[in-house]
Amino acid sequence: MRFTSKIMLVLPLGLISMLSYGQQKKEGTIQNEEFVSEKVRKIEVQPTMSRSFEALNEIPDYSKDKKVDFSFDLTKPSSIQLPTFQTSIIGPRAGEELKSPFGSKAKNSIKVGAGNYGHTLLNGHFGYNPTEKELRGLYINHDANATGPTDNAFSSRSENEVKIYSQSLWSKALLKGAIDYRRTATNFYGREVFPMNTPEDAFAINYNQIKFNGDIYSQTEGKRFSYQAGTEFSSLSGNLAPKEWMSSSYLKANYDISEGLMLRINGDAVLSNFTSNTSINRNFFRLKPSISYDLLPRLNLQAGINAINEEELRIYPSIQLKYRANDFIRLFAGFEGDTQFNSYHSSLLLNPWLSQTINLQNTQQKWIVSGGLIGTNERNVHYELKASYGEYANMAFFTSSAADLSQYEILYSSANNAVSVLSLQANVKMSVTDKIQSDLQVDYTNYGNLGSFLYAYHRPNIQITWMNTIKVHPKVSILPQLYFVGGLYGYNSATKKAIVLDNILDLNLKGEYQITDKFTAALSANNLLGKNYQRYLFYPTQGFNFTATLAYSF
Repeated sequence: MRFTSKIMLVLPLGLISMLSYGQQKKEGTIQNEEFVSEKVRKIEVQPTMSRSFEALNEIPDYSKDKKVDFSFDLTKPSSIQLPTFQTSIIGPRAGEELKSPFGSKAKNSIKVGAGNYGHTLLNGHFGYNPTEKELRGLYINHDANATGPTDNAFSSRSENEVKIYSQSLWSKALLKGAIDYRRTATNFYGREVFPMNTPEDAFAINYNQIKFNGDIYSQTEGKRFSYQAGTEFSSLSGNLAPKEWMSSSYLKANYDISEGLMLRINGDAVLSNFTSNTSINRNFFRLKPSISYDLLPRLNLQAGINAINEEELRIYPSIQLKYRANDFIRLFAGFEGDTQFNSYHSSLLLNPWLSQTINLQNTQQKWIVSGGLIGTNERNVHYELKASYGEYANMAFFTSSAADLSQYEILYSSANNAVSVLSLQANVKMSVTDKIQSDLQVDYTNYGNLGSFLYAYHRPNIQITWMNTIKVHPKVSILPQLYFVGGLYGYNSATKKAIVLDNILDLNLKGEYQITDKFTAALSANNLLGKNYQRYLFYPTQGFNFTATLAYSF
C-alpha cells in the first residue's frame, strides 16, 4: 500500500527544521558536559532538560565523596536498537574531539602529537567571545599515519576535519548550528600483490563530506508542551564512483494531557540520493505516535504504533513497560518493530573498503522483544543489563568481492528469510575508590536462521570493553584499557570458503601528566601485544603503536 500522506509528515518536519540550531537545555547557561574516551568509544553525558523526554529513566547523581564522572545513556530502553557492531576497535585511531577544560567559558585548547607509523596529530578547539548564553567556536582535527601495518605506503591513512559551530540560549529555546567539513583517506592495501612501480595513490580511497546541521530545544519549565527538532544536510563524494547527498529531519514532541498521561509524537524524514552505476532516490519516513500513562506511581506504560514508509507503508506495534522499584532496580520490557535506514555514509563508517558497485537496502526489524534492568546504588555504582530477541529481514553482511578481494560488497539476507538475533548486554560503571574508576561492558550476539549464509560474516559474537582511570597522583593519571572481539568469520569470494578470523585482544595503556594548569603531557601505547589482527579479512591492523601528545589550554 502506498503512503498517501507522505507530505503530511514532511511539511511539519521541514517547518520545524527551518528553525534549526539547538541543543539540550540546562537552566541559565550553556554547558559542554562530555566525557570522551580516546579510541573508539565515546560516552556523552548530556545536560538534563527540566522536563526530560524520558523522565522515568533519569538517575540522579547521589555520589558524594566518590564522584562518578560517567553515567549511562538511559534513553536506550525506550528506543530498542537494531544489532550493531564496532569496527575500529583496533583500527586506525580516530581523531579525538578535544574539549576545553574550561567548559562553557570556552577558553582555547590545542593538542599536538606524534608517534610511530608516521603518526601525526593536531587537534584544537577555539572559542570566540563566549558568554553564559552565547557560544561560538572553531574545531580542527588532523590525525594521520604515513605508513601502516603493511610494509609499503599503501596502508597509510588520514583524517582531517574543520567545524564551525554556534549555540545560543534564548528565552524560549536553546539553539545550535554547525558547518562541518571532513576528509578521510585510506587505501585498498588488502591486496596480496602490488604491481611493480605502482604509484602510491593507485589504490587510494578518499571521501569528502560537508554537513550543515541545526537543532532547537524548547524551554519546558512549567509548560505542558515541549519539543525537540533538528535537521541535517550532508553531501558525500570521493575519488570513487559512489556519491550521496542526504537531508534528514526529526521531531520529538510531548504534550501533558493530565497528571501521569502524556501524548508523544516522534517523527523522522530522510530524503537522499545515491549514485553508483545509476542514480537512485532513497526516501524514508517514520511517524511514531504514542501515549505514556502512569498506571501506578512507579509503573509506566507507553503504547503506540511505528509507521514506516519507504516504497510501501508498514505499521508496527510499539509497547514499552517500565517499573521503578527503587533507584537500584528499574525494570523495563518492550515489544516493537522498526526499520533501519542504511546510507552509504553509515556503511563506510563500518567498512571504508567498499566496492564501487554496492547496493543499499534498509534493514527491517520485523519484531523484537526485550527486557532488562538499570540501577545505581546512589553512590558509586551504575549498572545496566539487557536482553532481546527478534527477527530481521535484509540484514547486511560484508564479504570480499570476487572481482577484487581487497574490495568489499554488501550482501543482504533475503527479505523473505528472517534472521533471528539474540542479544545480551551488561554494563557496569563504578568508582572503586575516589582514585579508581572502571567501566566494563560485555555484548553477546547470536545470529540464527541465516539462510544462504553459513556465518554472520564480520559480525562478532562477543565484544568486551574494559576501560579504567587510575589517579596515582594529583597530577598523574593512568588509563588501562582492554578490548576483546570474538567469533569473527570472513568469506573469501575467490575460493568460496568461510575463514575463521583470530580473536582480537587489544591491550592499551595511556598515561597523563598535568605539568601545570594549562599544560598536559600524555603518552599512549596501543595494541601492546603487537598482533596484526584482521577485523576484516585481508586487512591487518597496526601492531604496537604509540603516540606522545602535548596539550595547552589558554
